[in-house]
Amino acid sequence: MNKIKRIFLLLTLILFLIPLGSAQAQDYRFSLSAYEVEAYLEADGTLTLYYYMVFQNDPSGHAIDYVDLGLPTTQYKLSNIKAEINGVKMPEVNDSAYVQGAELALGSYAIQPGQSGTVTAWIYGIKGVLSPYDGSDRTDYANFQFTPSYFGSQYDRSKNTEYRMTIILPPAVGADQGVWYQPSGWRGTSDPEAKLTTDGRVYYSWYTTNADVHSEYRFGAAFPASVVPTDALVTSSTPAQNGGGSWIKGAFSAFFSFLPCLGIAGGLIFMTVVLQRKQKNSLQARKMQYLPPKISVEGKGIKRGLTAVEAGILLEEPLDKILTMILFGLLKKELVTVINRDPLKIEISETLPDTLYPYEKAFLEAFKTDQTAKQRTAIKSLMIDLVKSVADKMKGFSAQETKAYYTDIIRRAWEAVENAKTPEIKSAQYDHTLEWTMLDDQFNGRTERTFADTPVFIPSWWPRYDTTYRPTVSTGGGSVVSSSVPSGSSSGGSRPSISLPSLPGSAFAASMIHGASNMAAGVLGNVTDFTSSVTNRTNPIPVSTPSSGSGGFRGGGGGSSCACACACAGCACACAGGGR
Repeated sequence: MNKIKRIFLLLTLILFLIPLGSAQAQDYRFSLSAYEVEAYLEADGTLTLYYYMVFQNDPSGHAIDYVDLGLPTTQYKLSNIKAEINGVKMPEVNDSAYVQGAELALGSYAIQPGQSGTVTAWIYGIKGVLSPYDGSDRTDYANFQFTPSYFGSQYDRSKNTEYRMTIILPPAVGADQGVWYQPSGWRGTSDPEAKLTTDGRVYYSWYTTNADVHSEYRFGAAFPASVVPTDALVTSSTPAQNGGGSWIKGAFSAFFSFLPCLGIAGGLIFMTVVLQRKQKNSLQARKMQYLPPKISVEGKGIKRGLTAVEAGILLEEPLDKILTMILFGLLKKELVTVINRDPLKIEISETLPDTLYPYEKAFLEAFKTDQTAKQRTAIKSLMIDLVKSVADKMKGFSAQETKAYYTDIIRRAWEAVENAKTPEIKSAQYDHTLEWTMLDDQFNGRTERTFADTPVFIPSWWPRYDTTYRPTVSTGGGSVVSSSVPSGSSSGGSRPSISLPSLPGSAFAASMIHGASNMAAGVLGNVTDFTSSVTNRTNPIPVSTPSSGSGGFRGGGGGSSCACACACAGCACACAGGGR
């Protein structure tokens, strides 16, 4: 009897837990205005996938902090997945606990309620996606069936998504050798656009503006098997596929008799995973919240006059970015020279002005020693003092209005750069507003796009940042190397002809993006741990005593659920919950 009671109590608990998880998952509501998928079948029989997804988060929805991407097989490597959010490298890519595929963790770039965001992903080297053609008319052909990743209908509210699916056949397939299948569930025209790519590959592309991203659309194509290795084709020899006898029926009967128990066990496991992930994410987010709560107490009006670094603290930007901004501010003032990037070593000018900000003085003091441990301790103190200083300056002012004010400054700073008419003006404007443009979450991507096809006229401080750079000056009989070249032209027969030094835009952007971020990361080490050490001083977790009778399971906001099954061979099948 005791055993029966225990089972009854367990089932009762499960009944309470499962609906709660489902209700929590409803917090996620979003739509996709554009969804593009490109499936490249390579010469070695592997698959390369490209996803382009424009999310529009509902104003009342949960922040989209994860996107789960269903993949057609388990034969992929996380290291072969390159994903971005708004042009910035995805903070984390992990195996998903919810779908067969990858979890794209947006981290601090989560798409907030009412906001939009673009997620892109390249997945290379997926194996096991081809099978022998299942018709009698083309026995020497290879078959490819594919369902793009989709989201749960309780989360995705798309109705008129611009949806494009393209299958690109292997390079050796002739223009008249490919075969396409009529798509299943597709709301557009069945006949695809069938053409050749610029490098001569056959492709089939289906497009419609009447799709959603919670329905299963299945696409397919076939091509001569001889263009890929023989072992690239997956064949199945399981008894179920080769026919069978009564033992198969018995196996299925036994399976379905245990299905309710499996469902209950699966529910418990699923809820455990959800709760553990929620707690982990909550803890990680808590570590990065270094501003004290009092700063969010609303006052009146806007606090003007903050520096870009102080505005970054107010906007709670990552501390490695704050450190990078301080460094570049000192470089622009030509007070430091980078001697070594990893580990970061700087040479400090002998004469320093009295107008330095306190955090700049603290930065210079920190780098008077070469010992990493002492540097980090000093920088930690710098950040703590900086956070407290900004909190004091914000007393009596509206945090919400002030954040909006500085966010608009960041927007206008980038507009001034991007709308500049000439490379000279664009370069000068970028230099002038550098600390403000750095605060944009899309700084890396916008820098690459802005200077991709244009030369960059480098500022006077650039040789202090990149000591390998030496501009050349024409002398008529060769060139001389100069560490500092002013703009303008020379007069007089013996003087060299001087022009403003420049770099290819791509080289400049790469140096700005990768060099700066690597230097800061090398100084701080693990950014989350470093920020957590600052948070423990500036925004410590309140200490509380548990009340009597408390404990056990507690429900909270958020969570997710997934309720679709994947059972097709050779096709991607995915569902996602909670913005996933």
